[in-house]
Amino acid sequence: MNKMCNILMAGLLLVLLPSFNASAYIVGGPSAAFQASNGSYAWDGGLNVVGFREALENPVYFGPGGIVNESISTVDIVPDAAGLAGVDGFIVPWWLTSESTSFHADVIDFFLNGGDLWLMQDSAGRDGIGAALGLPTVGQTAISPVNGIAPLFDGPFGVANNITQGGGEEGYISLNDVLDNNGTVIGTNAENQVIAAAWGAGQYAAGAGSLIVVADIDMFTTQADFSPLNDNGIFALNAFAFLATSENPIDVPAPAGILIMGLAITVMWVRRKK
Repeated sequence: MNKMCNILMAGLLLVLLPSFNASAYIVGGPSAAFQASNGSYAWDGGLNVVGFREALENPVYFGPGGIVNESISTVDIVPDAAGLAGVDGFIVPWWLTSESTSFHADVIDFFLNGGDLWLMQDSAGRDGIGAALGLPTVGQTAISPVNGIAPLFDGPFGVANNITQGGGEEGYISLNDVLDNNGTVIGTNAENQVIAAAWGAGQYAAGAGSLIVVADIDMFTTQADFSPLNDNGIFALNAFAFLATSENPIDVPAPAGILIMGLAITVMWVRRKK
């Protein structure tokens, strides 16, 4: 009798907890105590990040029946080995290097052992993890529209054109650094500076997770609208769809292909500007 009751209770719990999804992709970011200088850009409670987090957890966008059939849960963590062990991916809002340094080893170990990583590093001094991976911000640039290729500019949420930067700390990364680390240039600005790059699983190094590096957090926060989606919102959600669902390396264009892509993006930008 007791055995039958236990079976019935287990079945009842399954009925009463339909929202539980053991396969949800869990993305963590550093709790506010560890990024005290981020203010409104803090992953944990920053007003500029609230819309982005809500969009990631919106079942219309991510989840069974959504545009991407992968449920997302966002959490605040202590970014050490124990905290990172509980997430599938880790997002780094711009984070002063002086505040992030003590966590670099754990974050990099998480990434090299298969965890996904998204760096929104802005200008120099806010790029500590990227610099440790050989992908620092190499300079600051004037604001200009950013265009590019799949999977970030063309993905499940549509095609994004003329992505805007903002906030006063717009940076760019080195083409050679991206290529030297087996990455793919995804987006460049009107000056043909590299603003976004991506790595599929195992592409940065054998066993590593997927990686996205962008040089301006505002592309996903202050410049993005998620209801309805503007181009920056489309770009942000395409980027996260890649991070959460990519299981294979993406093609790495030959150096000549990179130059051709840069020229093509520049031509696209000029045409759209007209």
